[in-house]
Amino acid sequence: MKYLILPTAALALALGGAAASAEVKISCKRGPLPKVSIINGPSAQFVRSIEETYVVTPEQARAAANYVCDDMEAVGNAETLRARTRIALADYRRR
Repeated sequence: MKYLILPTAALALALGGAAASAEVKISCKRGPLPKVSIINGPSAQFVRSIEETYVVTPEQARAAANYVCDDMEAVGNAETLRARTRIALADYRRR
């Protein structure tokens, strides 16, 4: 039995690493005036990444991306953008 534990553990680690690497690609468009929300917003790549990673409708993906990119204080702050993304997608199941 001990010999089966190592391959099983290795497989679990490999699958866990694959799941962890399948993250949403956060990408917000920023215009020449980063504090003006009318010219800033989520990129199409960001919305598509949400749709590919989570079980959401296109409208839900767009709403989540808008929520993340609406925070003008998050410009250039990757940790804040990741935190807002986690909050926006907390109620949705990953694929």
